[in-house]
Amino acid sequence: MIRRIALSLATAALLQMGCAAAQPAATRGAVLGEVSDSRFDSYVEEMSTKEHFTGAVLIVQDGKVLHAKGYGPATSGQPNDINTRFHVGSITKEFTAAAIMQLVERGKIKLDNPINNYLPPKYRSAKWQAITVHHLLTHTSGIPDYAVTRAYYHVVKGFCPPDTVDGMIKEAMVKDLEFAPGSKYSYTNLGYTLLGVIIENLTNTSYEQYIQRHVLDPMGMTSSRIHVVGRAPAKNEAEGLRWSDEHKKLVSDDVVTLPATAPDGGLITTLGDFAKWARIFTAGHQTILSRDSITRMSTPHVHIGNGGPLDSMGYGLFVGDRLIGHSGLVVGFSSQFVYDRQTRSLIVVFSISIDGNPQQVTFGLLTLLLTGHS
Repeated sequence: MIRRIALSLATAALLQMGCAAAQPAATRGAVLGEVSDSRFDSYVEEMSTKEHFTGAVLIVQDGKVLHAKGYGPATSGQPNDINTRFHVGSITKEFTAAAIMQLVERGKIKLDNPINNYLPPKYRSAKWQAITVHHLLTHTSGIPDYAVTRAYYHVVKGFCPPDTVDGMIKEAMVKDLEFAPGSKYSYTNLGYTLLGVIIENLTNTSYEQYIQRHVLDPMGMTSSRIHVVGRAPAKNEAEGLRWSDEHKKLVSDDVVTLPATAPDGGLITTLGDFAKWARIFTAGHQTILSRDSITRMSTPHVHIGNGGPLDSMGYGLFVGDRLIGHSGLVVGFSSQFVYDRQTRSLIVVFSISIDGNPQQVTFGLLTLLLTGHS
């Protein structure tokens, strides 16, 4: 209910701001320093008490950083700050979508072609003949998502090593589709796992190497990486936590939840790096994609009908009349961002607790930003 109120307030704020003129500048990705605005700081501190939020928050409007600050512990001995590295879960999907669009621009992929044209032979299924790349990008393929546990699963802190990914795909290959491709929307993590396999098959390189070389590095995201099982934590990397009612404090998150693969949830990034990424939403000040590709990513291809300001699906992005956004959830971490295309306002909330409710924090901050009150 609280989240619905925040969403309603944000929607009302957007309606009030509907006649505001778009600003000319975009986030340029300068080195980020801590900035604190008492309006936003008070709200986040309140959420830290009510929702056990711990993480970091960034608010940028028309290229100006209004608020950038860390809250609570990143690890048992280190506080969160603007340079803390967070696992951001499904926010990764827009990076996977961007990589696919790069391959479209290079003529290696046609969005309306069957995925069997691009998957390696061992992962081509007769049940997937009518599924296109577009269907995977928009969660309209009908492929069932992977379950939380299976006998073959080997999951390391919520992430799947190659043998588990192989098992999930082979399991899905023999299952009936949940609906005819293109006829419905159903959010499916496995669809983005398959997009990652397509990237690897067409480029003869690993997903994480491709994203690093062709997306992260060209965008200047020098503190960002794709997580793979066995990778040692980097400097300033947060530890995944959860709130324990029993101990009345944040503890290491060891609860079994939906596992993640690199293409659907493997990104590790910082507030500053994500501000650099946000340049892509203006289709300017970046070199990795054409304006046409960015438009396709942020076009509402399928209506979700959730009643909120992000009620449609683009490519790796939820899209509304004005907003672009996505959330993320992986063991020990949760996240949310929204970008208002009309006022060029970016709000990013990264949390190291799955209980931190970054969606409510984000839309509450959006309401404050656009109306000046809660």
